[in-house]
Amino acid sequence: MVYRIPVKNHYRLDQYHTLYLSLINNSDSSIVLQEKFLIEKGFSFGGFTLPDSLPSGSYRFVANTNIKKNNGPDGEFIHAITVKSTTLNPLTTNISIFKAYDDQRKTGTALVKVLTGDNRFVENAEIKYQIGNDKRILLAGTARSSVIGELMLDFPAEKITADNNQLYITVKKGKDIRYARFKLPVLKRSNYQILFYPEGGYLVDRLASKVGFEIKNLEGTVLNAKAVLYENDVPVDTIQSNSAGIGSFSICPQILKKYSVKILGEHNDDTKYPLPIVLNDGVVLTAGTAIAENDFRIHLEANNQKKVHVLVHNFSNILLHTNLMLEQNKTQSIRFKLDSVPAGLNAVSILDSNYKPIAERIFFAHYDQLNRADLITDKDEYNTRDQVNLKLKVSAQNKKPADALVSIACVQSNRLSATGNQNITDYFYLQQYLKPLPNRPMGIKSVDQDYLNDILLVKTWSRYKWPETEIKEVGKQDVFSVLSYHGKITRKNKPLDKPMGLTTIAGENLNFLNTDSAGLFNIPYTNLMIKEPKIPVWLAMTTAKYDQYEVKMDNPHDELKKYLVQQNFEMPSTRSDILNESNQSITALAGIRLKEVTITKNNEATAFANRAYNRCGDYVCRYNILNCPNHTADVGNTSPVKGKSYSTGRGGTMVYQGCTDEEHKPNIMILKGINLPKEFYESDISNKNEPINFATVYWNYQVLVKGETPITFNAGDLTGQFKIIVQGVTDGGVVYGEKEITVKNK
Repeated sequence: MVYRIPVKNHYRLDQYHTLYLSLINNSDSSIVLQEKFLIEKGFSFGGFTLPDSLPSGSYRFVANTNIKKNNGPDGEFIHAITVKSTTLNPLTTNISIFKAYDDQRKTGTALVKVLTGDNRFVENAEIKYQIGNDKRILLAGTARSSVIGELMLDFPAEKITADNNQLYITVKKGKDIRYARFKLPVLKRSNYQILFYPEGGYLVDRLASKVGFEIKNLEGTVLNAKAVLYENDVPVDTIQSNSAGIGSFSICPQILKKYSVKILGEHNDDTKYPLPIVLNDGVVLTAGTAIAENDFRIHLEANNQKKVHVLVHNFSNILLHTNLMLEQNKTQSIRFKLDSVPAGLNAVSILDSNYKPIAERIFFAHYDQLNRADLITDKDEYNTRDQVNLKLKVSAQNKKPADALVSIACVQSNRLSATGNQNITDYFYLQQYLKPLPNRPMGIKSVDQDYLNDILLVKTWSRYKWPETEIKEVGKQDVFSVLSYHGKITRKNKPLDKPMGLTTIAGENLNFLNTDSAGLFNIPYTNLMIKEPKIPVWLAMTTAKYDQYEVKMDNPHDELKKYLVQQNFEMPSTRSDILNESNQSITALAGIRLKEVTITKNNEATAFANRAYNRCGDYVCRYNILNCPNHTADVGNTSPVKGKSYSTGRGGTMVYQGCTDEEHKPNIMILKGINLPKEFYESDISNKNEPINFATVYWNYQVLVKGETPITFNAGDLTGQFKIIVQGVTDGGVVYGEKEITVKNK
């Protein structure tokens, strides 16, 4: 699929040549996999196979470019995925609160459980724990898990605050290590959080305002709940949040009165959540809707006469500007013509006479002019291995056909998550600016105007905070650099006195380069490009006396790892709980094993466990195809033999060069190459003996759409619902479309 990384071109576009893609385990932030792909003219395409040894769980892809800004990547994109695997995890760590507070001991107790993936107890595992933050550690130590894999960890409950309530756990058993993080409860703190967002920014004395609000628990799960609005402890209204945890109400506050909200429910939460302070002097901004087409209308009202500056901007450039004199308690209506305003998120900001912001409202301009992809198939139901005929048309903002460059995929619907899935339109217009966004169960966020209105109400002031906004030091310049392979050659631990020649071999890509006179060198990215995955890049010195020299190499992946593990990634919550409905709670002793069952070994090998991979993961299927994607776990697979010829699965043959993760030879270093775009493996539907069990039956990238463009592909042997997804770019922005088809047995 195509994703857009939000890179502001501080460099020329052709300077962005390498995409670094990292797969990270969310449970412990460990780097599972790293690959490099070629960027050409702003586009990068490729593919790789996830190791079958990956345990089930939540992961994320992080994409970065080769350009660095102030020692961090210039541009970053994160996409969450879920891996479902039959591989058992040898260690899992679960943390829960056994007792929040003990009156006698003045402590709380956290329960740490160490189990295997099949729920067996892990005894005598080493558990290192730390409570606190970078500035102050409240408690730290080492302990061992019990015979039932548990550790009761007491913590100083009275010293736990919202700033130091992080519990960090490291669990080690043999060669397996797992990390976990947990937020300890804070005493005298509610189990919920309510955030209030007056439209425009502030509540003002005796001026009617609309107030948006969000209800969540401490883990970030949004709550569909009812609550009561109080004025001086007297109930005045009942309010309710929706499935996204968002709601709104109207209020005309008075500065001498106190306003608060209390959640209704059966959780005995007596906390009253105060509304923001009421200003004695200010401006209230209201808008009927934040979804605009060719114009946008707002209303301004001030409780004292004042001159204001009204700006329309896109957070980078001022697009419209006017000055107004607001009369006391008199509503001023304003209509903005959006001819010069681009489609997408923009904002109206109200500044006082000293140019300080006093109100702001985010809105979506030209919502009716977004690009559209129409997908038309010759039928809605297909038999297995049938040909699917698709007609694809992209419409521009003026409803006329537009040229587009898109990727197309047809994927089994159950492989697409309805909660964490991202598409290019939502990301381009919403998520790269307003994150995190609440989940929308129906998938695409930008098509739901009610959802957009809710989001843009509670995201007011999200881009600009006064006076907390950091002010850049005058004259301070951003520092840019590049991620690359660079190194140094020394002779007998001393710098060289003249340049040395080096050779890089990446398959058929043979290149020569020289160090400088001190032995320093950089490897150009063009020397690292490989046509096939797993082909190593060999770096060699052109000298026969290599034993006198030493090469020290800086790997860009290592530098990127250090950056990624330091990032505080918060998993977006995709759950939505209903707070006011009664729920039954069933407790089971699932972790206690009453009786061990001994399984005797027979002489038959387990086919699933014996996949015949070599240490590089290479294998040959029964049809003599090297790394055949149709038979990744078949019983008949064998290990490939170095020097032997195998089919590529596309009508050609290749000689297997052997496993490439060999140890470095004295004169040779093995580097990781930059992958070129990979063609999708299309199965041979005429071969009835070879099953086609791909969840992805079609994928293609950089497809040029001009007018009505025909696309054809074949279904496989899997049945059920499949989704065709198209997303890409046009001259006028991004485009996304999808269509569902059904595949059934003949």
